[in-house]
Amino acid sequence: MNRSYTSRVNNSQGRILEDMIMGAARQYEQEGKLVLHKESEPFRVTKNLDRARGRAEVQFTAKAQPDFIGCLKGGRLIAFEAKYTQKDAIKQAAVTPTQAAMLDKYHEAGAAAFVCCGVGTGWDLSYFMVPWKVWWDMKENYGHKYASADDLASYEIKADTVVRFLEYKNSKTILSAC
Repeated sequence: MNRSYTSRVNNSQGRILEDMIMGAARQYEQEGKLVLHKESEPFRVTKNLDRARGRAEVQFTAKAQPDFIGCLKGGRLIAFEAKYTQKDAIKQAAVTPTQAAMLDKYHEAGAAAFVCCGVGTGWDLSYFMVPWKVWWDMKENYGHKYASADDLASYEIKADTVVRFLEYKNSKTILSAC
């Protein structure tokens, strides 16, 4: 596959992952487990190209926050980035230096910080909620700067029509992992 096609598929799957996360967030909110919102990219419109079709030229104006920020029942802040790859392993570099710096700041301030990722395609697609420090120390933890689904098995989360990011498959809670 060419890189352009692969990028488009990964971006599309990434948006689907974010929608599935928000589906679970709505359920968790109804259950009183958390309040979560998707952060928008900070930008300003520099040129309207086709207002009727919602097309514009934009300029990003600030450093990006993690994709999702919220509050867990009991008051602890949660912040996480969502990433997807159709390959059999996800690179540590999928989290940009700016995103990493923000997740690090949240972690150091006491927040529960994670990377929620989808790895694979079709029947081999699995989702993981990886504690930030595990992701950050990927080279030390796995011997390389990428992680396969097997490497991340203990962080696999439940998924059906939504990605249940608070529910590890092995029944431990996400907060016991961070």
